[in-house]
Amino acid sequence: MATKNPILHILVVGFHHKKGCQVEFSYPPLIAGTEGRQECPSGWKYLPTLALPDGSHNFNKDFVCFNLPSLVDPHDSIYGISCYQQIPVEELKIRTADVTRSTVQKSVCALLSIPIYGYVEVKLSLIAHAYFEQGDFACTDILERAYEQLNACLTSMDPLELAPSRLHFVGLPLRELVLKWRHKLLMLYKLLLLQKRVVCYGSPVQPICALILGVVSLHPGLLADGFQEVACVKTSRPMSPMPTFGTPQEEQKKFSPISTSPVTETAPTDSADEASPVESPVASEQQSPREEEDTLSAGSTKEMTPGSEESQCSLEDGAARKPGLVRETSVDTIAANFASLCAIKPEEWAAPIRIFHEGNLCLPYISLPYMDLLTDPSVKGYIIGASNVLFQQKRNLADVMVDVENAVIDVYDLELKRQVQLSTEDLRFADFIIKNVQNPKEDAEGSEVWIREQFYGYMVAMVKSSLHPEGSKELEHFNVNFMNALKQTSCYLDWLTRSDGGTIAAFDNHIVGHPFAGTLSVADMKLRIAQTMQNSESGRKLNQAVNSTSRVVGGALTTAKGAFSTWWTSITAAVPAGQQQQPTAQNDGAQSNNNSTTTDDTSEDSDVEAAEEDDSGDYSEEEDDDQ
Repeated sequence: MATKNPILHILVVGFHHKKGCQVEFSYPPLIAGTEGRQECPSGWKYLPTLALPDGSHNFNKDFVCFNLPSLVDPHDSIYGISCYQQIPVEELKIRTADVTRSTVQKSVCALLSIPIYGYVEVKLSLIAHAYFEQGDFACTDILERAYEQLNACLTSMDPLELAPSRLHFVGLPLRELVLKWRHKLLMLYKLLLLQKRVVCYGSPVQPICALILGVVSLHPGLLADGFQEVACVKTSRPMSPMPTFGTPQEEQKKFSPISTSPVTETAPTDSADEASPVESPVASEQQSPREEEDTLSAGSTKEMTPGSEESQCSLEDGAARKPGLVRETSVDTIAANFASLCAIKPEEWAAPIRIFHEGNLCLPYISLPYMDLLTDPSVKGYIIGASNVLFQQKRNLADVMVDVENAVIDVYDLELKRQVQLSTEDLRFADFIIKNVQNPKEDAEGSEVWIREQFYGYMVAMVKSSLHPEGSKELEHFNVNFMNALKQTSCYLDWLTRSDGGTIAAFDNHIVGHPFAGTLSVADMKLRIAQTMQNSESGRKLNQAVNSTSRVVGGALTTAKGAFSTWWTSITAAVPAGQQQQPTAQNDGAQSNNNSTTTDDTSEDSDVEAAEEDDSGDYSEEEDDDQ
């Protein structure tokens, strides 16, 4: 069997004013033996709607990531990255007859055999810029050369350079996600393990894709070795968005619509030996961290009220009242605990936990034609990204709605709310990460590599604790409701099977329970109150009321301060240079005041006399009437 290229196709998708989105060019052709223009395989019928998302006309430039089922293997997926732009027609050197609007919008798209979205995104941005700059969309030589050069670059790499700690993590802004989502990033991390139906919506699309892929990348080995079936599902009925396979898989391998050039060196795909994400550094951290001081009002979730909270920490007599907290006074101990957990290789504990398996999908972006796919009985769970408002309105499609723009997590089911609630130990862990990201240290604490190390150690500790019997104290450290739900998921049962029932020698002689387990302190109560204020509906309303009151009071104080300053300035204003004439001026003013006073008094007396005369006249008239 021929080895697939890392880059399978490069496409140009345009928007036609009558036909809508359509493939205008593909290299190699999507259907073998054709010219590669305006044709899509039936299994990828709606590919153009993924490359040009809903609402893309509102932005001049953006990126979108998406996944497709393989056309030749029912247990494999294809990964897409698209860069779409919009330019005025005046910038075109050659204007064709189909250009009827003031702007023209097209997308340059790459289909990949390995999920290296961020790495290709950087290259694709340059390719799309050059393609638009030439002003002639019929000239596609630059795209063909880009296809050849990208494949040559990737296939010439050493296998270790294609390891998950290198290309797979490029372009995933973990630091920005931590600063924006704060402790809610850990909630999404744990929510992914429960294999629920999660819909992330917003516009533009790139932040949605970054959130979904960023959370996925925090799970050890998942992006590199557990991402093969993210778009694979055998539907209960034929659907146009999905390819149709016969029963024997071998028959499908005889048909290959993908035309690939020979590869000089084998490019490791999903079966490549995965290096430990703890030991290997990331190739580059692309985006400089934004030094934003994100407050607790960055977003709010409509999840848990204080009344529904359960105590998830252990109180010990006497020690709980001490002012010092273990996590504050023994940072070195925490680092040592994480180091021992991170020293366990992924293959030693049967990583990754295959979340996207057997009908559980991960689609960073889907368009409206794929909505029917979500309601198929074969689809068990998913995390998807969408920009069409209809996905937000269809509440029957989701257990959890995530507003990416406002960082809001809306959990509909009450039991699921209890399961995703963070324990006190979880809040300590999240607070530890946030503080280090906000104030990075010289020894790489707070970097993206460091963030992945912490989540790796957290996952190892959680998996190890899950092996304890029901009622154990270790289960409470991770929220006993969550742990009970986790043990019922198909991904956890699959992991138990692959790990011989959880018999893992590497777990021996390591700490038991949560790395941040300890006695309760005042700092923990502050974290719990802050989380409740941020997560509950009542807390959100209270925050809004406080902010509104602060603005009103602040405006009133500013106005009063301005009035006082004006009054004080009028009193303490400097006297003019001619101070010697001041007494004369004052006397003149006093004399004029006296004259005006006399005039006023005289006028008042005359008014009184006139009023008396009127009264007397009236009285005399009354007497005449009586007579």
